[in-house]
Amino acid sequence: MSFFSGQNEMNKLKGVDTMMLLSTNIHGDMSGLIINLGVIILMGMLFGRIAEYFKIPAITGYLIAGLLLGPISGFVSLEEIKGMSIISDVALGFIAFQVGNELWFGKLKNSGMKIVIITVVQAVFTTAVVTFLTMFFVDLSVALVLGAIAAATAPAPIMMIIKKYRAKGELTDTILPVVGLDDAVGVIMFGILLSISVSMLDVTSAEVLTVFEMIKTPLFEILISIGLGGAIGVGSGLAIRTISHNRDRKEKNLNIIVISVFLTTGTALFLGASPILTPMIAGTVVTNMINKDCYVLEEETIRFFVPPIMIAFFTIAGAQLQFDVVFAAGIVGVVYILGRIFGKMFGSYLGTTIVKSSSKVKKYLGVSLLPQSGVAIGLSIAAYNELSVVAGPEALVVKNVILASVLFFALTGPVLVKIAFTRADEIEDVKEEKVIPWKNSHAYQE
Repeated sequence: MSFFSGQNEMNKLKGVDTMMLLSTNIHGDMSGLIINLGVIILMGMLFGRIAEYFKIPAITGYLIAGLLLGPISGFVSLEEIKGMSIISDVALGFIAFQVGNELWFGKLKNSGMKIVIITVVQAVFTTAVVTFLTMFFVDLSVALVLGAIAAATAPAPIMMIIKKYRAKGELTDTILPVVGLDDAVGVIMFGILLSISVSMLDVTSAEVLTVFEMIKTPLFEILISIGLGGAIGVGSGLAIRTISHNRDRKEKNLNIIVISVFLTTGTALFLGASPILTPMIAGTVVTNMINKDCYVLEEETIRFFVPPIMIAFFTIAGAQLQFDVVFAAGIVGVVYILGRIFGKMFGSYLGTTIVKSSSKVKKYLGVSLLPQSGVAIGLSIAAYNELSVVAGPEALVVKNVILASVLFFALTGPVLVKIAFTRADEIEDVKEEKVIPWKNSHAYQE
């Protein structure tokens, strides 16, 4: 055997050893990830039960469990949490799909313009208030970005409480489409104000952005989301309508829903569209294509399938929260939080007053729109990536303030939402009957 052939054999053996070691590491990491995910769901479920025992929303219990597993005990590291990002993406997809399921055009045709007015007024007012207050502590360019992100509302806690406690009434009928439309309005405002902010900070550039250049990216994102969600929604709606009445009906229905959520969420992330708006559009299309019998079936299958995913999602969200960012945010974080509370509450009151909503909607809509989590984090990451190129310290301020805000609203938001629905007398958690939003509509008769 020659030297070179012997060396080749040694290299092959080394290669095999390396592959075996790599395979062992991968399987070891994967097994640890799966075990941690099981512990996360277990702890989330346990603390959710404890929270409900003390009349606190289960979501708050999930978040507390996450805090214990993450920043407090260090049982789950940030690196491991990043490896579970698919759980968060899928959970947000299901939540958005369910928001879309509630947007039945027959129920919205008389209130559509009112919803648009309420959404735009509260979002613009919140942005204006937060921008004005924070500009006394940070540069105007940073204040504009903070104001834009402040308008974002997290649909997840709101949807979870509505589904968990079977909320029904005028406040529920108002907040669902508002939350759905809020994502589109927030993306447009964020895109415009971020472009202005970057141009203000980039003093070396003499380029003046046109209005079209400012709205081009967010508008493209929304159009792609509508196109993708609409196409997949049509296919899903047609598939659900063809399901025959047999014992496998629920299983087939669930398969279609899961495929729809995975396709809309995955393609949205791949193409740079909104992973919330896309499945929401799909859910809206589906709910307006199927009859009432199919709707009941769809509600039942989702309701029994998603709870473990939701527990994992909110517990992981709690594990991602870091206490040190609260101190890093400083006075700017406090001003941002107070400004957002005032902006959401007074902006919602102003919008509902303009469209002459009932007194309970005027009173409790703003409180119900306070939750802020996934969408805000996503926008803050986008802002950090853009701003860090031209101004690193300013980008870090945005990131710390938003993370501190998310920590605050993640813990307080669900509690406030439940209080708002309870005082509005729309909580019906003791009832077991299924409520069909269009049961009197001729368009959804069998």
